[in-house]
Amino acid sequence: MGIPDPSPFEPLTRRERDVLALLAEGLTAPEIAQRLTLGLSSVKSHMQHLYRKLGANSKRQAVSRARELGLLAPATTFPAVALPSQAGTPRAKHNLPAQITSFIGREEEVVQITRRLARHRLVTLTGSGGVGKTRLSLRVAEEAREDYSDGVWLVELAALSDPSLVLPQVAAALGLHVKTGRRVFDDLIVYLRDREVLLVVDNCEHLLDSVARLVEDLLRVLASSREPLAAYGEAIFRVPPLSFPGLRQSSVPEDIADFASVRLFADRAGLVMPDYQVGAHNAAAVAQICRQLEGIPLAIELAAARVNLLTAQQLAGRLEGAFRLLTGGSRTALPRHKAMRATIDWSYQLLNPSEGILLQRLSVFAGGCTLEAAESVCAGEGLDAADVLDILDSLVAKSMVIAGRGQGEEARYRLVEMVREYAREQLANAGETNRLLQRHQAFFLALAETGFEMAATRERVAWIKKLNAEQDNYRLTLDWSFSDSGEAGNIEAGPRMIVALFRIQPLTSQEWRDRNQKALAWCQHHPEISGRIYARLLGVAAGAMSGDDLPGAVAGLKEAVELSRHLGPEGKHILMWNLADLSNKLASQNELDEARSTSEEGQAILHELGPDSFPPGRFVYYLAHVAADNARLANKQGRFVDAKNHAAESIQLYRQAGFGVGEFDGYLEIGHACLELREYDEAREAFLKALQWSLQYVRKVDDDGLAYVYRCLGFVDLKQGNLVRALDYCRASLRQAYNEQVHEFMASSLALAAATWARLGQPARAASLAGASVSLYASTGRTPWEDSSLDTLLPGWRDRLNQGMISRAFETGRIMSVDQMVAYALSDQAE
Repeated sequence: MGIPDPSPFEPLTRRERDVLALLAEGLTAPEIAQRLTLGLSSVKSHMQHLYRKLGANSKRQAVSRARELGLLAPATTFPAVALPSQAGTPRAKHNLPAQITSFIGREEEVVQITRRLARHRLVTLTGSGGVGKTRLSLRVAEEAREDYSDGVWLVELAALSDPSLVLPQVAAALGLHVKTGRRVFDDLIVYLRDREVLLVVDNCEHLLDSVARLVEDLLRVLASSREPLAAYGEAIFRVPPLSFPGLRQSSVPEDIADFASVRLFADRAGLVMPDYQVGAHNAAAVAQICRQLEGIPLAIELAAARVNLLTAQQLAGRLEGAFRLLTGGSRTALPRHKAMRATIDWSYQLLNPSEGILLQRLSVFAGGCTLEAAESVCAGEGLDAADVLDILDSLVAKSMVIAGRGQGEEARYRLVEMVREYAREQLANAGETNRLLQRHQAFFLALAETGFEMAATRERVAWIKKLNAEQDNYRLTLDWSFSDSGEAGNIEAGPRMIVALFRIQPLTSQEWRDRNQKALAWCQHHPEISGRIYARLLGVAAGAMSGDDLPGAVAGLKEAVELSRHLGPEGKHILMWNLADLSNKLASQNELDEARSTSEEGQAILHELGPDSFPPGRFVYYLAHVAADNARLANKQGRFVDAKNHAAESIQLYRQAGFGVGEFDGYLEIGHACLELREYDEAREAFLKALQWSLQYVRKVDDDGLAYVYRCLGFVDLKQGNLVRALDYCRASLRQAYNEQVHEFMASSLALAAATWARLGQPARAASLAGASVSLYASTGRTPWEDSSLDTLLPGWRDRLNQGMISRAFETGRIMSVDQMVAYALSDQAE
């Protein structure tokens, strides 16, 4: 069943013809909206009508069909407006994993699902475990990539257990930087509102309510779940098994070759035995295997992985025996989900003892693991660490474990969710769960504390990447550490992990704050936990508080400082760290004198402790940190010459400590001080050095820094009257902030653009950008830049004859959508 011919053909409207012509030019929906001066929703509505009338389910098919019918006339010329996507730092268009095995069958299902996606906002693939929902959704997503100009993004939920983490997981998949104090849901809605994005949300069944609430407000979602989401507007597609030969089907190889299950069996068997063929000698047995397994892809793959040990006839016989044992002799009593379970059980029984032990123990990981983690956590008690790699390879060959590796990354090993569920049951039956979770906890605590040390070295970027890859494992071990079961492990491990991870947080801001509070409550419930740990944890928790609650953060840090003082000599390090954090918070609250005295007390303790109290090279790093804090404080206090000197000292010390990222901050402080001293050439030089560091190093950790430096350079040029170059830097800053969806930086870049256009003699354009900036600042809760007010930008504007024009321009900018603001700022459209 293919796509039906549209007969009789329904004529296109004039606007539909315009949209069709621009689709043929290769424009995306947002670009068409700009060219035709239409809302994006209107364009999408016209596109849906086009698809229906042309019998198409994608842009490519619509254009092809229109050409066949002779409907494509030369496109009308429309005024072009530069879009952010045309001139920004390129963003990836998807995060779909590379598939290492071929996709077999499902051609008709792909077409049907694609057509449903063109008509419905939410399509949910349902079906029993192992039926191939995930692989099918990924195939549809791969083929749909060209139809979604803003990307196709996979959101994996299998490792999550907390419903509150669904939103942050979606934001992370989209690459959004969710800032402290801002609602993740609002960020998502703003980001997705005018974009062509397809979200592929996988393994929803244990988080149905949270996912349902989310997808009701998003655009296009392709979900996979064992149960429907029961969300408004949901179109359900029940994934059938692969086609398989019936009981009366001829077993001649040519007659069964077109069944998808037979093709899958032959393909996967060929991975184990490259010369494997389905021929006259085994066709009947292969057909029987596919029939016994009811066309369930995962079950067929598990069976095919055994052809190097068993013939097809032996496989069929053993499967039949396993099924009869499970059902008490009645094969017809075996529904599909039980057939899958029986196949996993049968495959597990064929493992040798070492393979079975390792498979059980691997189930303790969430989101997979590295070889190092597998060796550390799973070895021992009957399993030699030196054998783990070979056993892993064997389990991969048997399709019980999946191995994958991105470019330049360590290999990761994970279990298919159904296999993981089964292996966890076997681990629990063996009474080994808590012991393995203790080892899991110990490994990831050690990893976090090593990361804490490495965060102050040139290896920082690599360690951020390493710990971010273990996000799901950290969630799992922190959940367990603060549970009743966690009392069987190291009761200090959870709080220590929180303290160690604060430099490199592999968690979202709100989640981080919530876990801080759990850790504090845990310490209060367990008074035997070290006072040093509690004092530092209290400081970290206060330091992580939202910027909207500075008074609360300051109060918490003052409590942490007082607690540290009562620890005596053993608490000196903790007191030093808490004083440094308190000084920074006081400075942010503009309590500058107290901030300075607090900082000086911390510095005195650092020198009292001396180099021998720290790991090699760490004393110099802390000295550099002190100098950087002094520079920031001096700038805030208006001591700009002192700020330059302190910043220069910090750069030299960071260089000595091998912590290059610190030089970035030092050059920024020098640049700020020079701006205030009107030493513009020196300010430019400092900001250019910061830019160099940002491009080479800092942006690998925090892309926000690049947008900030561009804006600083634009401000220098504005001050010096280099207006064209100022506008270039301003646009570069805006593009970068737009890519990262950092609204605060977008707002300040728009304000700088407004000031530049005002100096260029474009008052209406300046007013529109000022209105856009004010609107964005309001959405972040920040106070607008004072130099972007109309009275500062356009002095005397209220007395002009064109006062009404300026007011209307300001209001036009204020009510623009975020995308419209950015598109307008990046365009050269005349007033």
